[in-house]
Amino acid sequence: MENRTDKNQEYGAGLHETLQELIGLHRQLYEVVKSENSAITQADVKATYEATSAKEALIHWIHQAELSRQVLVRNWCDAEQITPAEATLRNLILRVQGRDAPLADRLQSDLTALLVLVERIKKQNELNGSLVNESLRHIQNMKQNIFGETNPKSATYNQSGQRNAGSTNAHGPRLISKEV
Repeated sequence: MENRTDKNQEYGAGLHETLQELIGLHRQLYEVVKSENSAITQADVKATYEATSAKEALIHWIHQAELSRQVLVRNWCDAEQITPAEATLRNLILRVQGRDAPLADRLQSDLTALLVLVERIKKQNELNGSLVNESLRHIQNMKQNIFGETNPKSATYNQSGQRNAGSTNAHGPRLISKEV
């Protein structure tokens, strides 16, 4: 029993440290995603590029830390004789809770903080994506309006001597668009 408790504390300490690293990286990623939103809103190309580069680097480091977390959980599950199908952090927390409540509380706190950060990052990324998509739609409309107007159909008469309607109809190109 003593050996199992020592192993729990060893695995638990390593897992807590890795989760703390993941939390720190996710906090940084959340701040970068918020700054990216500001850059997009202000149409600051340089700041948007810098935010994108920072996101890529943070995602790389998060991936590395996540791989370490997975190895720790897998090794701890092996020591606890938990099947691979049940090898989750939640199951480990439940298993350890009766033997080492403070460790289980720390791990549960880490997991909760990480899940909250992931949800915030996801929502902010969705907002950023909708801003970019709306901007692209607006640019596409402007482009169609301008390029459509450069080829006007406003010649007074066509080859058969009939008067052309020109580009004054409601569906034709126009130089100024009305924004919603």
